[in-house]
Amino acid sequence: MFIVQRLQTKEEALRIIDFFFSEQAFRHEWAPGEKNIVKRSVLTSLKNQASHPYWFIENAEKIIGALGVKENAYKSGGYEMTDDYFAVHEDFRKQGLGRSLFAAMEAFVLERNGRYIHIETCDIPYYEPARKFYEKNGYKQVGEMPDYFNVGEGRIDYFKKIREVT
Repeated sequence: MFIVQRLQTKEEALRIIDFFFSEQAFRHEWAPGEKNIVKRSVLTSLKNQASHPYWFIENAEKIIGALGVKENAYKSGGYEMTDDYFAVHEDFRKQGLGRSLFAAMEAFVLERNGRYIHIETCDIPYYEPARKFYEKNGYKQVGEMPDYFNVGEGRIDYFKKIREVT
């Protein structure tokens, strides 16, 4: 059984970063500034856990899944995965780890009276399984922007309402 843990230490943050940079997490061409964004996002989340947490799952003391979310700049109940990443080790996919990470994230957003989660992802074929995962878990595609990350790599935005506001 795998346990979702909340990022607490710099050592854990560095292990999550190493995992994200591994071929077991992603096999795509990184945009020129992308790795710096990933590293900065994970490390800065340590300073702002109340509005920017990360979660991870380990197996034999190795990270096999991770994800982060942060409250948007407007502080109005919107949360986003724009600079934060989500990955499950390729050998552990389709075992419910992604669902467990998303359940932790959505529970966190709901506990803070969050209204929605916005996810930014890529339109290349490599990310098709992730896009299907988002859709299967109630996220709706709400936008597209061609050539956003690199030439030939567009951006796709997903949205899920977490709480109704009256």
